Amino acid sequence: MDKVLVFESKEQAERVIPLNEIRKIRIDKLEICLANTRKGFVAFEKECPHLGDDLSKGKINPDCEVVCPWHSYRFNLTTGDENENRCDSLIIYGTDWENEQLYVFV
Repeated sequence: MDKVLVFESKEQAERVIPLNEIRKIRIDKLEICLANTRKGFVAFEKECPHLGDDLSKGKINPDCEVVCPWHSYRFNLTTGDENENRCDSLIIYGTDWENEQLYVFV
C-alpha cells in the first residue's frame, strides 16, 4: 500500500471538502471519493458496489453512511458494509493525519 499526500493542512481539507460533503479525487490513475464526516475524513471507492453509480453524487447521512444516489443503498463508512447486506461491501481506504497533513493509503 502506498501512502499518498492529499492535503497539506486540515484547514485546506475542510475548505475543499466541507462537513458532510463528498469530492472525487485522483491518485495516479485511481479515482476515489473523499468525504468529510463528523467522524473525520473517509476515503472510499467511487463506484457503488451494487450497480456502479458514482458515489461522489451521493449524500452523507447522520449515521455516517454514504447513500448511493441511484437506489439509496447505504454503506457504513467504517466497515464498508451495505446496511442490509444486499450487495458487496464498499472498499474503504485508510486515511491518516501526520504533521497536520492528510494522507490516503491506496
